Amino acid sequence: MSRKTKSLGLLSAAAILALSITGCNNSNNNAQATGSASGSASSSTGGTPLSFSVTVSSNGVDNSQSMIQKEWLKLMEQKLGRKIDIKWNYIPTSDYDQKVKLMIASDDLTDFFITPLFYDTSDMAKNGQIIDLMKYKDDMPNYMNYLSQVKNGMTNVTNADGQMFVFRETSNPRFEKDKGMLIQNVSAYRYDLFQKNNLKIPTTLDELYDAGKKLKQLYPSEYPINTRWHDLRSLFNANHVAADVYWDGSKYVYGIFEDGYKEALQFANKLYAEKLLDPEYLTDTDDTLKQKALNGKNFIWMAQWFTDPANYTREANDGKVFAVTLYPNNPKYGTSWQNVTNGNTPDLGWGQYSISSKAKNPEDIVKFVDLQYDPEVIRLLTWGIEGTTYKIVDGAPTFNDEFKTADDPWTVGDKYGIRASRHYNPGLQISSDSKAFVDFAATDYTYFDGKYEETPIEKSAYLRSLPMPDNEFVPSTYTAPAIQFTQDESQQISEIMTPIKTYIQTEESKFVAGKASFDDWSKFINKVKGMGDIDKVLKIYNDAAQRAQQ
Repeated sequence: MSRKTKSLGLLSAAAILALSITGCNNSNNNAQATGSASGSASSSTGGTPLSFSVTVSSNGVDNSQSMIQKEWLKLMEQKLGRKIDIKWNYIPTSDYDQKVKLMIASDDLTDFFITPLFYDTSDMAKNGQIIDLMKYKDDMPNYMNYLSQVKNGMTNVTNADGQMFVFRETSNPRFEKDKGMLIQNVSAYRYDLFQKNNLKIPTTLDELYDAGKKLKQLYPSEYPINTRWHDLRSLFNANHVAADVYWDGSKYVYGIFEDGYKEALQFANKLYAEKLLDPEYLTDTDDTLKQKALNGKNFIWMAQWFTDPANYTREANDGKVFAVTLYPNNPKYGTSWQNVTNGNTPDLGWGQYSISSKAKNPEDIVKFVDLQYDPEVIRLLTWGIEGTTYKIVDGAPTFNDEFKTADDPWTVGDKYGIRASRHYNPGLQISSDSKAFVDFAATDYTYFDGKYEETPIEKSAYLRSLPMPDNEFVPSTYTAPAIQFTQDESQQISEIMTPIKTYIQTEESKFVAGKASFDDWSKFINKVKGMGDIDKVLKIYNDAAQRAQQ
């Protein structure tokens, strides 16, 4: 899923100019919060203020003006003993990846920034755009302590040369060590519509197809099926394959060459050809997907974020019920893999954060970032203020009744601007206590093990009863060895795989839409193999796996 940074030469002057205008205007006009500007100056602080610029995503609100953001700045000043001047560049979440890629390509980075999702930073490291954090390891006691609690923690954040170019998002566990399966990607259905028309919630791909056919007959002008993130992950999971290099349980393989990949595209093509799959699945944004759901344009989502269907239900407030369930199975391959996330032990999340090599005060910024892994800071950002948003019961925090009795406690969180809120991401968005999200979790509409329930998905008795990681839903990738690449290995992988992945994305959509024939599948595979030395890439992966397992 990693993608190579485009070179500056590929950008037009107009694109760079547009970015400069957007980036500078955002940095200057979007919430420039400083210690003094937000009223957070402490009489105990003095000396030269810590000043640096930050680029983070925004959900359409001004984080800098929230109660918790201001309290956070006060706490940071107290811990550092100096005033803080942060120049914030907030970019809307929907535009974030694209705009930050332009910033990387034009080498116009703020001092600290969140990288695009699943971004391969190896080129940035090679080009000297980001600092090696290991040079400052003595200034990161909180982060290093957290990594010591994560399985293969240091291995997961450093390369084979012992360098570390990103901080990783962290989250405290929400379940017991060996029980409770956390899934944050699911399938979803218009449960009320299925009930009304006496339709069975699908548990297999054939049942998914049959349900789509029946709904098409009932609503001929609509497309019954859609998917989120423009991909077919649920179909790949059903066939026990990934559309990338992945660990199959014994070695790394390239999923494109597996039968399950082709079969997944053939199934998607059948849905597309019979007008069951929305032809706009590749272009739908989160907003358009939501509007189609609310307007009765789609009824089945092969992949969806686990809490959003319940949000749709609450927003619709007209009898529509959007229920979540597991990805459907393909009996040929057995029980479908689910997108299982570790919620049982301290772990590292998807988010990555880097410091620009152009920053004038990297050591000070490292110290500041390290404080975001301080338990006191994590509690403030996630839970808020004791007595105002939460109380202590039996030695642990729990939200006040204002949250517990609300129809939508996440919206109550917006009132204070805590991390456990609908729209706010205070601070640097790095770490959180995920128990907070379970403590006041809003009602979800779930269908697991043949039973419909209205309960927060993370409190589902069925999911919480499952052993971890030894259950049939856990994919082979979950137990992949913690591998490390050298900078040279990362560069080789990037150079070989970037054009191949770009080509495959284009061809995949053609196969689904019927613009490419499956009779030509062997030609497609040969073209992929001819574009680069994939065997070399797999050897690099498997050599790294062998090193990790020694």
